[in-house]
Amino acid sequence: MDAPSRQSRILVIDDSATILKVVGTILQRNGYDPVTARDGVEGLERLRNGGPVDLVLLDFVMPRMNGYQFCRELRADPVHHALPVVLMSARSDAIRDRFVEQTGAVDALGKPFDARALVAVVGGVLAKAAEGAPGRRIPEADIMVDESELEEVEAETSGPPPSRHMRTLGRFAAQIAGLIVKALRNMQPDELAQTRVLEDAIIDSLSDDVLMDLVRTVDELDAPKATSVVMRGELSGVPLAEVMQLLQLQRQSGTLRVYYKNRSMTLFISAGHVDLVQSKNTQQEFRLGRYFIEKGLLDRNELKRILERQPPTKLLGELLVEEGKITDEQRREALTRQSSELVYELLRWPSGRFTFSEEPFPDTAKRAALGLGVSELVLEGFRRVDEWRQMEGTIHFDDVVMVDQMSLGTLGDAKIGPAEKHVLSMADGERTVQQIIETSALASFDAIRIIYSFLQSRILRTKPMVRTKL
Repeated sequence: MDAPSRQSRILVIDDSATILKVVGTILQRNGYDPVTARDGVEGLERLRNGGPVDLVLLDFVMPRMNGYQFCRELRADPVHHALPVVLMSARSDAIRDRFVEQTGAVDALGKPFDARALVAVVGGVLAKAAEGAPGRRIPEADIMVDESELEEVEAETSGPPPSRHMRTLGRFAAQIAGLIVKALRNMQPDELAQTRVLEDAIIDSLSDDVLMDLVRTVDELDAPKATSVVMRGELSGVPLAEVMQLLQLQRQSGTLRVYYKNRSMTLFISAGHVDLVQSKNTQQEFRLGRYFIEKGLLDRNELKRILERQPPTKLLGELLVEEGKITDEQRREALTRQSSELVYELLRWPSGRFTFSEEPFPDTAKRAALGLGVSELVLEGFRRVDEWRQMEGTIHFDDVVMVDQMSLGTLGDAKIGPAEKHVLSMADGERTVQQIIETSALASFDAIRIIYSFLQSRILRTKPMVRTKL
């Protein structure tokens, strides 16, 4: 939805500093003017002393004065009697419906909600108000039911999962079944017995639109009781760096999961610091063994032999420490570099979605406990992103490169480090830039930076293409 032509003022009332920051950021980025309050008492003060407000986004459970009590006071105030209210609450559907009915609220958002849902609801409410469309019946404060009746509604509907959850599960199952039927319909009988052909047919039916429909359905499912999703959103609405800095500022602890296409990363955050980062479907260079090879602690063949006999339940770093191949300090250093480089890579992702949940850490994250500062990671990540873009704009990755021995001779051997010597040894006039990057024991960023430096200083040059005369 397009941003409004003027800045509408939105009062956000919630006792969670995280929710206030995230919602405020989303509103500000979409052209609104957010004002925040930590409870109903503070919200009334903002209304009466802070200038005009166009809409209130209101939490239900808050100290001093909760959302229902706030609405009772609001409806008793002749100045703000008809002010639109949208409830933000993780309470059951039944109590949300009852709240809307009794308070004259125009809508309700179930927590967790994403940026798109928030902006759509706010924009829709303000658009109707601007058009003079008839709103809900606004109740008088003295006829609003007692707050205890709302609690009784929630008590009656607690326990088994609500029917909405079961309906959503049914819709998700129907979507999956439809995909499989569609894939099978176009297959020949002899192909049905070939597992790989069957898999390929189903994968081919998973277009971007279909996958997004599945994602939206999954997002509507109730989270497991052991998991408490604090916030979620789209990286296009709230940049990941801001989400991470917010978690650091609030000293939050939990699991931040980020998804982009078929890739994902999981950041275990303790009191605002990154304890460990794990990834799925990212490049091979982020595997832990690469860091041991780069340090000269193992060679590729030795690592391959170790991986072949590695027990499924044993982590590589811990196995290498047990066998005396590395020290625990070297394992921790490798984990620190791996987690840091994964964050740098994450900051390059152009889009995606994220969730932050309060949940127990797995033992791997508890044992790692790296305690990496978010500000340092983000600062270095942005520096690398800027430098990466500059280098990528001048390097042709399909070019074959070779060493210019004359230019190399002007550079003293002492000025070339081990990593630089490794790159030069691979620039044999046969490998392309991309091949050097992929086969070196270096991170892509480090390898590109060295190649870029050597190309700029003429120590490396592009090998001329041999043209065959016809």
